Amino acid sequence: MKFFSFITKRVRQFFSSSEPAKVEETDDSAFIGREKAIVFGVAFFFSLCLWFIVNLSRDFNVTIDVPIQLVNLPDDVSLSSDIPDYASVNVTGEGWKLIPLYSNPPRISLSADARQINLFEQMRSQVGAFSDLNVLQVNPIVLNIETEEKASKKVPVIPNIDLTLQNRYGTVQDPTVEPDSVTITGGQTRVADIDSWETVELELTGVNRSMERRVELERPGRGLSIEPTHVTVRIDVAEFTESEVRIPVRTRNLPSGKAVTYNPSSITVRFDVPIDKFSEVQGMRPFTAFVDYADIEGDTTGFVTPQIEKLVDDINLRLRNYQPSRVSYFNILHD
Repeated sequence: MKFFSFITKRVRQFFSSSEPAKVEETDDSAFIGREKAIVFGVAFFFSLCLWFIVNLSRDFNVTIDVPIQLVNLPDDVSLSSDIPDYASVNVTGEGWKLIPLYSNPPRISLSADARQINLFEQMRSQVGAFSDLNVLQVNPIVLNIETEEKASKKVPVIPNIDLTLQNRYGTVQDPTVEPDSVTITGGQTRVADIDSWETVELELTGVNRSMERRVELERPGRGLSIEPTHVTVRIDVAEFTESEVRIPVRTRNLPSGKAVTYNPSSITVRFDVPIDKFSEVQGMRPFTAFVDYADIEGDTTGFVTPQIEKLVDDINLRLRNYQPSRVSYFNILHD
């Protein structure tokens, strides 16, 4: 009783002191302040506990994700139907009794021998172990299990890269992948529909040098497996500079006995080239300009647009523009 009287007295003193002390703080007043804080903390803790006790005694409606596990599946057989990883289960009951179910949900075990399973009934029987809990809804309600023989197939790996380069820098070639293919194993029908496999997205910004990155492959769905599960992506980057070359305009598919001249007879092509390849392209014509004779026959303006074709494959040249973009032409008539 003395303890409760002491607590009551301290609480009354805490809430009744309305005017600030006007004397210099002493050790006794500091001690009383700490006591007030302790009393307030204890009161708040007990209030919080009481709030939990009262509220968790009410009925709640919660939705939990219950893992689905497939058992008794032979090694030479694979799923051909889509089985979700989780079932969404809506349960109602007292808060106290929902806590263990929510924190540690049961697992649904499905036998591959069954062709159709009623998940609603199975969940009702499993949740029945928890007293006073009711299953209101299960999604999906019914699962159809279809299996078929396993098959394997090699498909190319497609790198999924979001690449941003610094100014004046560019890729020397398309990104390479090592290994460049992946083996997919699963049901024959599903494997037959797969032609390639992507990596997870690799985001690179402000790149100004060549690099290699180890990248995970996209995770396969249930019933599929891949080997390997990751690849090495290499990106070759170089600094580029601008160059130009003057090339004549030619005519393609010119009929026998026909002749065409152009004005101007040559055009200036501007392009980007890696700095370390700049000297190599000097003195050569890495592009050709041509006009198909069919374009001339279909023209009524007297001007045509040359097409530019790159002649060098071992150097990454990037066309910028060419001038003039259109040329006039003259058919030469022979006597």
